[in-house]
Amino acid sequence: MSDVAPLQSARIVDDTSSEGPRTLRAELRELALLGGPITLSFVANQMLGFVDTAMVGRLGATSLAAVGIGNGIFFTITVLFMGLILGMDPLVSQAEGAGDRARARVVLGQAVRLALILSVPCMALVVLAGLLVGRTGIDAETSRHVLHFLLGRLLNVVPFLVVTACRTYLQASGHTRAIVWSAVWANIVNVVGNVLFIYGDDGLVTLGLPRIGLPALGVLGSGLASSVASIVTFLVVFRAIIKRDGSMRGEQLRAEPETTRAIVRVGWPIGTHLIAEVGAFSVAGIFAGWIGPAAAAGHQVALSLASLSFTVALGLANATSVLVGRAVGRGDPTSARRAGLVGIAATTAVMGVSAVIFAAAPALCARILSDKPDVLEAAVPLIRIAAIFQLADGAQAVAAGALRGAGDTRSARNANVIGYYAFGIPLALLLGFGFKMGAVGIWWGLTAALFLVAAVLVFRFARMSTTQMQRI
Repeated sequence: MSDVAPLQSARIVDDTSSEGPRTLRAELRELALLGGPITLSFVANQMLGFVDTAMVGRLGATSLAAVGIGNGIFFTITVLFMGLILGMDPLVSQAEGAGDRARARVVLGQAVRLALILSVPCMALVVLAGLLVGRTGIDAETSRHVLHFLLGRLLNVVPFLVVTACRTYLQASGHTRAIVWSAVWANIVNVVGNVLFIYGDDGLVTLGLPRIGLPALGVLGSGLASSVASIVTFLVVFRAIIKRDGSMRGEQLRAEPETTRAIVRVGWPIGTHLIAEVGAFSVAGIFAGWIGPAAAAGHQVALSLASLSFTVALGLANATSVLVGRAVGRGDPTSARRAGLVGIAATTAVMGVSAVIFAAAPALCARILSDKPDVLEAAVPLIRIAAIFQLADGAQAVAAGALRGAGDTRSARNANVIGYYAFGIPLALLLGFGFKMGAVGIWWGLTAALFLVAAVLVFRFARMSTTQMQRI
């Protein structure tokens, strides 16, 4: 797992950025050099939940709905803390752009320290949410499975937050190969773990091994497999950082209040932005749960497919953030604006591919995750709606990434909070229950919110990038 290739990619990006005006082809090549590996890593990471859903889906609608709701709760809580860690993103990207590697390393140390501290309240909230989920109107059996799944994922919190810091540091410096390999190894471990922990002895037989009395843990086993996979991810990315920069010494984890405050100041709007967006779809999952297990399971199938396609936009959004941040760091606002606009346009075009697939073959896509007729019936119309919002989903993600690279994390937060909670969710309730459209109405409400958020963020970056970008 040599780091020579990604380092060369990073040098290509830095060297070409110092030249005069470049062609669109050069801009797209720059985005692809950095965004390709990051996107692959996000796709591979998303496959963890995709595989969980596919394997649990064979247990029935109740288990599938529980994993969907549990994943929604887990990510709704953890993304707030992840967002705080992501406050390091523009700081480290801009430091790399300015050639200040020592500053980038300091930011990494403080981000890792912050991740370890934040993991304690994060785990407490995950447990509390699992205990209270039964009071949201979801039936008792599904609620019990949700709690078991969250308990299995509890060990995931610490490596998840630390990996966020490590991955952000590596992608800012152009060392993306380790990020991809960490996701590959995590998927291998996750598949084996799911087979063993979900199905017990039956899983051993599937692997050609003898029965040893291993219990079938069901949804709890799915959560445990995800936790083990997350630990493997941490080991791979941390090893890559040690190979590049040497061991992280104790003094690098000592408190440096000024840097920590900067990370939190930039990261708080990112966290609230992410929790607003993820939370909206988690709330939609609860709404679907009110309709019944089949509707909730159909929601989870459609959301898993949409989330898989979204990882492409997320990877390109991270690459765009890095490229904008580097340009701002070296004092080149023109290149920063160009990088952001090219990223938005390219991602919107790429998301058109998933839109066509979802629209043309929704039933085929749904069968990847479930073979239950009631689940398929509920999922297919939602997948068709997902096809419609693909372009808006990609545009808003990359526009938010471009703004983040420029140091503006508040605009995305404000747009998502207002777009979803003042407009999207009320509309989802009105259509879903007032007009009795069910899960279809809920998804139309969220789709309207996505288009609104995308329009606001693209306009904000286009306007801001002409006058207001400077290093933070």
